[in-house]
Amino acid sequence: MKELRRNMRLIGTLLLCLFVGVAGWFGYTTWTQGSRWAMSSNNSRLNHAKKNVVMGTITDRDGYTLAWTDADGARRYSNDFAIRLALSQTVGDTMSMSGTGVQTFFASTLVGMSGSVIDRTWQWLSGETTRGDDIQLTVDARLSGVLAQNFPAEYNGAVVVINYRTGEILAMISMPEYDPASLDTDVADTAYFNRCLQGQYTPGSTFKIITLASALENQPGALSQAFVCTGMREFGNGAVTCLSGTKAHGELTLKTAFTQSCNVAFATLSYGLGQNALLRTAESFGFNDNFTFSDVVLYASSFPEDIGSVSELAWTGVGQGRVLVTPLHMAMIAGSVANGGVMMEPRLVRQVTGATGLPRLRATPGAYKRVMSQSTASIIGDYMQSAVESGTGTRARIQGYTVCGKTGSAEISDDKTVETNAWFAGYLADEAHPYAVAVVLEKAGSGGNLAATLAAKALSEAIELVG
Repeated sequence: MKELRRNMRLIGTLLLCLFVGVAGWFGYTTWTQGSRWAMSSNNSRLNHAKKNVVMGTITDRDGYTLAWTDADGARRYSNDFAIRLALSQTVGDTMSMSGTGVQTFFASTLVGMSGSVIDRTWQWLSGETTRGDDIQLTVDARLSGVLAQNFPAEYNGAVVVINYRTGEILAMISMPEYDPASLDTDVADTAYFNRCLQGQYTPGSTFKIITLASALENQPGALSQAFVCTGMREFGNGAVTCLSGTKAHGELTLKTAFTQSCNVAFATLSYGLGQNALLRTAESFGFNDNFTFSDVVLYASSFPEDIGSVSELAWTGVGQGRVLVTPLHMAMIAGSVANGGVMMEPRLVRQVTGATGLPRLRATPGAYKRVMSQSTASIIGDYMQSAVESGTGTRARIQGYTVCGKTGSAEISDDKTVETNAWFAGYLADEAHPYAVAVVLEKAGSGGNLAATLAAKALSEAIELVG
């Protein structure tokens, strides 16, 4: 009998632990994935609420109205055409054409499914029509409109601006754009695709930030390492070239190699580091992570775990091959350099207000994680400043401010018949204006030209309009 009771207690304890574990898992996944579950097209409760509840209003950081429901129940958008298009993928639409838009991702909030009992009771007692919560975003409507209007008309791509101290997304422009007020208009299929969040691009030389960080943290004496660039170096059965082999940088220090964006030098660094060290560093920066941020659906950036040749390893270190990154993640990487090695979690929602008119949720800054030491971040920041002041990124300079950045020209064809994607990732070294930026222009050539110019425009307008 004692043996039976002991076994029963053991089974009971195991069942209790299992129950607690399942409950904990459910609570955690609901907290991190709740918005993803709620926005499912199979959520019948959400679909019912959309038909019987007035959707809440969406505003920008200054209270400018981006989306609202009129007296006839129709969903309306900004009367400023430029702003309406610039924020089309960010705000989204009622048909969920932009799957990552606020009106899809936060649909349950906008129809009041996540509202408090107090809000629901207030509406019942006041006799008001049931309506959802209002959402104030972190984006700046004016900044978004200006950047969209200054985006080079002949190119697709993305530009994103964040506050690297708080993680707030200030602008998120994806081209081509669409009009959420006229969904029957014929537009390109990719217009509904938010390239800032969903665009997985080869990073090109912007990835040298990661390779540099790996060298600084894994190779003693990396700072004193010297290189000789003849324009080309063989690695295994392949060769890494600088500007198609037409440019020889000569003798280089580590800093000048970064400033001049020497492929040969950084391929040499990558070869010396080896796959495992480079993979560890890339993953410390968020590559291969399944991002579960509460405010945005950010697609994963990837770094190969199975590099099969010396040549591939060399090219990986200069951001080619199978390395992929999203523009928002690249802005977060640049911001982590400015923020002393701490990468902040991206924030798109600033505040949620219930039916009573009182804030129900105020966003607070949160760190994603420390991605490198403060000393490493300081050195990389110095190198990025040099790249803008005297290297490949001089077109990103802003008079009166210190801009730090890295250009990139990412090959997207094996035979080099297609122009490279142009990249720039950087930030303002300014306590009053802690802004980071990432720009990618598809098939626009060198990152030091149009991409760097647009980055300078983004940062200077952020200073002027956001403050």
